[in-house]
Amino acid sequence: MKRGATLLGALAIIVPLFSIFLSIYLSPWFRWEENALSDLGHASRSGVAPIFNIGLVTGGLLFMIFSIMYMHGKYPLTSKLMIIASYFLILIGTFDEIYGFLHFLVSLIFFIMLAFAALAFSYESKKSYPILVTLIIGISWALNMSGIWKCGAAVPEMISVLASLVWFTDALRNLRRSSWG
Repeated sequence: MKRGATLLGALAIIVPLFSIFLSIYLSPWFRWEENALSDLGHASRSGVAPIFNIGLVTGGLLFMIFSIMYMHGKYPLTSKLMIIASYFLILIGTFDEIYGFLHFLVSLIFFIMLAFAALAFSYESKKSYPILVTLIIGISWALNMSGIWKCGAAVPEMISVLASLVWFTDALRNLRRSSWG
C-alpha cells in the first residue's frame, strides 16, 4: 500500500509539471516575462493546448484521489482544501483561456486554495515553514500585480506551484512514514 500511495503522490506532482514543461519546450513563442502558463492551454492559439490541459486535468484527478485516500486521516483539513484545489486545477484545464473570466476565476480560486492548504498543513503538522511558503506565494503575486516585478503571470504561477511542492512533498514523506492516514 505504501508503494502505491507513494507512486500516486509522486505522479500527482510529476504529471502536471511534465505537461507544463513539455508544453513550454514545444512552444518557442512562450516567454516567462510576458505569458501566463495558461496561454499554453488556449485551445485556439496554442498547438500544445491538449498536452497542457490534459496534464492539468490528470494531475488534478491524481491530487484529488491522493488527498481523499491518503491525506484525510493525518491531515483532514489539508486534505479537504487539497480536494477543492484539485477540483479547481481540473477546471483550469477544462475551461481554458477561451472562457475568459471563468478561466481567470477558477485559476484564482486554485491558487488561493493552494495557499490555504499550505496554512492548514502548517497547523496540522505543527510546522511553521508552510507559513513562509504562503508568504512567498503572496509576495510574488503582489509584486507581479503591482508592476514592481515586470514579468508574465507564469512567474508567480510557477513560484506558487514549486513553493507548494515543498510542503506537499513533506506531507508525502510524513504520510509514507506513518500508516497513510
